[in-house]
Amino acid sequence: MIPNRMTRGLTMLVDLLLIISSYGLAFSILRGQMTPKNYEAFGSVAPWILLISVLFLGIYELDRLVQHDMWDLVRKLAISLTFIMLLTMTVSFFFREFALPRSVLLLAHVLAFILLLIWKGAYTKYSQLSRKGKVMFIGSEEEFAEMEHSLSTFLSKSSYVRWYDKRESLAQLRTKLMEYDVVFLGSGLDEGKKDRLMFHAMKKKKLVYVVPKVNDMLLMNTSVTTMDDTMVMQVKPFTLTLTQLLIKRAVDIAASSVMLIATLPVMLLTAIAIKLEDGGPIFFKQERLGKNHQPFNILKFRSMVMDAEAKTGPTLAKSDDDRITKTGKFIRKTRIDELPQLINVLIGDMSLVGPRPERDFFAEKFQRENKWFNYRHAVKPGITGYAQVMGKYTTNVDKKLKFDLHYIRNYSFWLDCIILMQTILVVINKAKSEGEAAPQKAGRVYRKSEKVSVK
Repeated sequence: MIPNRMTRGLTMLVDLLLIISSYGLAFSILRGQMTPKNYEAFGSVAPWILLISVLFLGIYELDRLVQHDMWDLVRKLAISLTFIMLLTMTVSFFFREFALPRSVLLLAHVLAFILLLIWKGAYTKYSQLSRKGKVMFIGSEEEFAEMEHSLSTFLSKSSYVRWYDKRESLAQLRTKLMEYDVVFLGSGLDEGKKDRLMFHAMKKKKLVYVVPKVNDMLLMNTSVTTMDDTMVMQVKPFTLTLTQLLIKRAVDIAASSVMLIATLPVMLLTAIAIKLEDGGPIFFKQERLGKNHQPFNILKFRSMVMDAEAKTGPTLAKSDDDRITKTGKFIRKTRIDELPQLINVLIGDMSLVGPRPERDFFAEKFQRENKWFNYRHAVKPGITGYAQVMGKYTTNVDKKLKFDLHYIRNYSFWLDCIILMQTILVVINKAKSEGEAAPQKAGRVYRKSEKVSVK
């Protein structure tokens, strides 16, 4: 959840002070080796250090200290500070400030990691302990089950959360609403009932969150104008402008070429490992749907046994899938299996960033379940995407679709950059890269929350 701008601004200010302080500590520790030129070089580079720090702390959302778990915090700090250090080295070289010692840079960023981890860990803990209250979810039991864990930690690790069926009467729900501090309205709630509950909750100064339907994404980033004395909203088609398409294609060609050269050693080692394990083909080719539903063959390193779908037919991979080879498990977790798709990007079938391409079999199935699914094909599919960095491998199709439509509607070059940078977190976070979750057994237990009937 997003804190207010004042809180985020103050958080960023403390972060920058700690980073500068870490340089002060590094110079102090190594003062016997320092000369006046070293301090002058730091003074020249310091503004760039602050600017680079703001950039990467923002990209990895380290100014939003609400619900980070400790390992998430460690990962984000490690990656952001590594980029800050590398770019600081680049800037010092570019501006010929060779007197800024590499020993100071390395020690400063190690100290910055320790200081920021202590400060952010303590602030997050305080934030979780200080936020107390009751959370009410009104919607379907299925949607509540998907959100239950997140809701149970919304205010603190022991939030008081209750589910109320969307079919309950408006009068009963309005009465129960008074007992809670935060209200979540599910996506399946009747529009009329949702409007009335929202109005009542706001009147009583309750904090309200609404889970959007997929078609609500159509109204995002719309233009408001008037027709005579009537206000109207212009709903633009899901597409990119010619300028956006040209910039995106130019970046794809340049970046995929560089990345293919940079990852060539890793790709060669992967090819050898696959071949040695079972002697089968190195690459896996499969027809997927691209922009405007045009089919193309996607390239991946083979991570499953040969003829994996000979008996089962088209099916999604599961986290405990016995068809996945030993090498396959590793390259799936690290996303190395996706590297050959850089060739797809270079030849124009795919983009670096975009909705993940689906097989025609699943695309037809998802289209029958949700009429808005085809709008994902308004842009080229990507190796990574907004749904991949915001969700998990096991996130359901409806949720991923919302992220994909949000990406298309709000596309920008900067958004692509942020998604690419955050993809690094996906690669090193096991929970993000697991396969489809195995079905849960019946009789799911409600722990920090309960289902409640108000009848």
